[in-house]
Amino acid sequence: MRFFCFLVLSFALSGCASEIQKRTSQNYTLIAMQAQAKGDWDTARRAYARAVVNAEHAKLSPNTRALLTYEYGRSLGVNCFYDLAESELNLAYKLDKEAGNPLYLSLTELARLTFDQQKFQSSIAYFEQSIQELDQAKFSEKAPTGYADILDEYSIALFNVGRKADSAAIKKRSSEIRNANPNGKSITDRTPYGKFCVTKEQRSL
Repeated sequence: MRFFCFLVLSFALSGCASEIQKRTSQNYTLIAMQAQAKGDWDTARRAYARAVVNAEHAKLSPNTRALLTYEYGRSLGVNCFYDLAESELNLAYKLDKEAGNPLYLSLTELARLTFDQQKFQSSIAYFEQSIQELDQAKFSEKAPTGYADILDEYSIALFNVGRKADSAAIKKRSSEIRNANPNGKSITDRTPYGKFCVTKEQRSL
């Protein structure tokens, strides 16, 4: 009887703890989003880190964890934690796959994260996966300017590894899309990877 009561109490406390962790994750997410909107990427990174940890402990859905991990990865990259950023964005990709979400978001960020570090060979591999997913989603029709922006970066990466013919072909495709949409504007902001590197004193996670 005593053991049964202990089990009941344990499950109750576990459920209570999960609910607290869920609310804590939500609170840190709000802090992170507000900081991000102000351009305070260091605060955003720290808050997203705590949001992710609490989301994992609360066993939130892969969909929610994918979103938080994606944003945490982006903020890490902005603050120049490049290796950890790539790791988190790859985790976001896996969680998106598990949740049945579009995969091009995390793949595009991985491509741009490595592109901005001039790791062109790595970025090409990510761009190719991303563009395949974007084409399946007919992204060139839904957001032609944003799609052309991605093609332009892919073209530059190809050029920098000596694939000049492939680069020219992709650039031509991008130009055709832009010419067909002369008044188009990108509907998303480019993540400013490496633009807000933290100091040695700020580098604790």
